[in-house]
Amino acid sequence: MVIKQFDEQVQQINELFVNGRVKESYTLAKALLVNELFAADASFSTVQQHVALLEANGYANMPAPTGDKVKQSVERTDGSYPEGDVLAGYLGSQDEEQFTKVIDELLAGPIEAQANAYYTMAEYFVLAKEHDKAMAQYAEAIKLQPNTALYWGTFAQFINRIEASPYLALRLIEEAIHLDSMNARWYYIQGNILLQLVATSKNLSYLPTLEEAWDKAKKRCNAKQVALKIDIAKSEDLLVQWKKQML
Repeated sequence: MVIKQFDEQVQQINELFVNGRVKESYTLAKALLVNELFAADASFSTVQQHVALLEANGYANMPAPTGDKVKQSVERTDGSYPEGDVLAGYLGSQDEEQFTKVIDELLAGPIEAQANAYYTMAEYFVLAKEHDKAMAQYAEAIKLQPNTALYWGTFAQFINRIEASPYLALRLIEEAIHLDSMNARWYYIQGNILLQLVATSKNLSYLPTLEEAWDKAKKRCNAKQVALKIDIAKSEDLLVQWKKQML
């Protein structure tokens, strides 16, 4: 009876992960490993490796949203957000002195302003292709403002674009979706991350969640998000072609 219970829990750990509920998968796996009876189970090493992989991607030290209701930024027609205006101003003027001054002012301000400064610097380093510096700044932004979906979502998008760790990206985008479940962008990014996982692991069990994510993205797109709708359509076409080759 105990073995059957363990088998069900191991299956649930796997199902949660492939369904994009990676936070719950990690929590359940951790709880199972501390059960002394499970130590003798055949699946112990597999679950142990699962936890080790996720912890190697920062799951153990991830900031946690406080549960406070925070008004999330709304994506503009061009895909931008108000938090990106400082960098946009710099790109338009190329005035480094002014840009540095604004960043310093933000860093001297309240927590919200400081987080925006780190987010802005992360985006700057993305453009400069200094990936390690970008990651450090994104991490600081979500640490200071863990209730801001934009910081989680953009961090996940960055990780996905540089094809770093899809496991980290999945964890980040899950939090963005949790904080701002009506933003089509986050579901689109989640689908992209799952596509990367399917392509690299050849594990087709991610496909249903991938397709569901893009479907949710389409349903949440507003009339002005034409560019995002086009991106989703292109991604779906790409998936169709990929499936023809794989299946």
